Amino acid sequence: MVDLAKQAFSSKNFDLAAEIYERSISENGPKPELLLGLADSFARGGNFEKAFQAYSKAYRVGPTTPKDLRHLVAALVNCVKQEKTFDMEINKKVMFECLVCRNMVTDPVTIPCGHTFCRQCLVKDTSKQCKNCGTTHRYLNVARIKSNVLLTRIIDTWFPDHIRAVKLKEQANVAFMTHSFEDAISLYTSAIELAPTDHILWSNRSNAYNSLDRYKEALCDADEVNKLRPDWPKGYFRRGCALYGLGRYEESVVALLQCLALDSSIDTAKDYLSKALHNIILPLAPDDPKTVELQRELNPSLLDRLIKSNFDSALLLPVVTVDTVRRLKEIITDTVATANNFLEGRDGRTTQKESQGSYSNQVISSSSSLESNGKCVSAPSSRSSTPIMMSKRVNSFSDNLVGCEASDVHVAMATEVLYDREKGKSGVQSSDTNIDERLLNTEDFECSLCYRLLHLPVTTPCGHVFCRPCLDKVLDHKTECPLCKSSLAEYLAERRQAVTTSVENILSTYFTSDVAQRKLQHEEELAELAGMGQDNQHEIPIFVCAPAYPFVPCPLHIFEPRYRLMIRQCMESGRRQFGMCSPSGDGESDFSDYGCMLEIRDVQFFPDGRSLVDTIGGKRFKVISRGQREGYNTAKVEFLQDKASDNPEELKVMSESLYGVCKEWYDELPQIQKSQIRQHLGEFPAQETEMSYGINGTAWHWWMIAVMPLDPRIQLAMLAMQTYKERLQGLQKVIGFLKTKRQK
Repeated sequence: MVDLAKQAFSSKNFDLAAEIYERSISENGPKPELLLGLADSFARGGNFEKAFQAYSKAYRVGPTTPKDLRHLVAALVNCVKQEKTFDMEINKKVMFECLVCRNMVTDPVTIPCGHTFCRQCLVKDTSKQCKNCGTTHRYLNVARIKSNVLLTRIIDTWFPDHIRAVKLKEQANVAFMTHSFEDAISLYTSAIELAPTDHILWSNRSNAYNSLDRYKEALCDADEVNKLRPDWPKGYFRRGCALYGLGRYEESVVALLQCLALDSSIDTAKDYLSKALHNIILPLAPDDPKTVELQRELNPSLLDRLIKSNFDSALLLPVVTVDTVRRLKEIITDTVATANNFLEGRDGRTTQKESQGSYSNQVISSSSSLESNGKCVSAPSSRSSTPIMMSKRVNSFSDNLVGCEASDVHVAMATEVLYDREKGKSGVQSSDTNIDERLLNTEDFECSLCYRLLHLPVTTPCGHVFCRPCLDKVLDHKTECPLCKSSLAEYLAERRQAVTTSVENILSTYFTSDVAQRKLQHEEELAELAGMGQDNQHEIPIFVCAPAYPFVPCPLHIFEPRYRLMIRQCMESGRRQFGMCSPSGDGESDFSDYGCMLEIRDVQFFPDGRSLVDTIGGKRFKVISRGQREGYNTAKVEFLQDKASDNPEELKVMSESLYGVCKEWYDELPQIQKSQIRQHLGEFPAQETEMSYGINGTAWHWWMIAVMPLDPRIQLAMLAMQTYKERLQGLQKVIGFLKTKRQK
């Protein structure tokens, strides 16, 4: 029977497992392992009321440990946890903040997706998932990435108190690790005086107080953490630990579930949750004087009631309640909503008062209630407003407590939830604002390559920041950092293009007009590139290599730095085309007077910066004048087009007849030769049936001109011809000569 129950449990058929365990208990009697199996089945099935009853019976029958509650903890965590989402509208505003520790970034490291975090936070986070955009960097090696030089310098200059507080925190951390808790508390206190809104300092001091069993001070510091950062799960963990130390286990469970609702991966919170639940379920010793007094309240226990009224379903749905015991799932849902509101408030869309919300959901113990004739009298509950919520969920809470019996009031007071919105202060002071204007200097944000304000700032693995277009130009020539000469081969191989969001956000926030001017300047440069070749006479970039023809594919292997730059600029401008001319001499500007535009269809980059560019021929042109731009050739050109035929029908007959002759000549070529032609230029084109052949004639005749072994001068002459009939006549003479030569 037990084996069948375990199999049903393993297959997640918890109802069947519970039924089998109940049958086994009725047949064999209440044994600890059977009761625990029954309780685990109820818990994983979401029936927490029966689960707690079964756990309570198991604890009375035999010895148990907190580890026996692992399935209960897993079920509770699964019930309250929230899926992690990445709100780009909020995260894109981050400037100096690390989204792991929720504090000002220390020793900033910029990862490949362009987002910046504390080095220590990245080292501790084994998920390798960016907390800003959600990108997973599987091969991220933080040790190989140097600190962001620009952000380090700016933070040191703009936030000197923060830097001094960080140094004190480091000393305090060392003292804590050596168990010098009093010294650690003193150092944390000094650091808090410099940075009173640094929630990590309050959290660390709370931990130090907790290590000295000074739980009341630890609880006060934990509450301060939650005021400053209600979206930070560790603040609720610190609160749960302090409440556990004070013996307020029910409240500790609530705080720990709040922590796990925000981050379900914190194992230490799960351990404390197991211990707190263990202490709640564990019956009092028979000789305890409180046993008789609390006997009625222990069955069901306090948390048993809490679970009964709050986890009657697996979904965390907000409902209206008038129960004396506030619903736990409302607490959890409100905690998550408050965290979201806080982030939204930091984005400037809600007030600080709204962003605070019900940050701590503080639980008042029975000791804070008023004693009257030996009975507990609950304090009045103030009316609380509903916070503005990003998730558009609205929680409704009871306006005041309903009347209840004295014994029920005593139980209720242990889980009373107060929302102190009116009296509380947010305490949130964004370090991203209130910068001394005398510290704002655009020279601090100049690119060391173009000596202009950074545009599309990118960070190299060696920690230096450049304009992305500027760095790309450098990498066309050599794969090393322009400043420290570190190798950027890996950076180039990964084709990183992600902008460093922190730097970009700082620029857009504090140097708005300068950024707008720099952006306009960049757009004008792109417009100039994009306009090349749009008119009949316009300057275009020239690739000097070999003849190219309309409609004919022309694969290119790009390795020279100047042409790598030219191809990238063609892609960035959106124009995606350039001119191709054949060389006519030994000089840089010695190229033919006629050429063909090539349109880029695809670019395949190699790790070392080389690329394969798939192009196809377009318009023909005549060179009017020559020039240069950033190392590569340019030319002012006049585009050519065929003149209309006087006798279209005669031209059509001539074209169809010659097509058959050319196809016959091609079919008679050796197979190996045809395979090589197909590999580079594709199959023999089909014959066009239209009477009008456009400005360049038919595709097949250009394909034949590219394939046939012609003298370059003849090829160039055909490219310059401006009538389709002339080219057909020339092609007819050549094909006749080749057929005659083959017959001999």
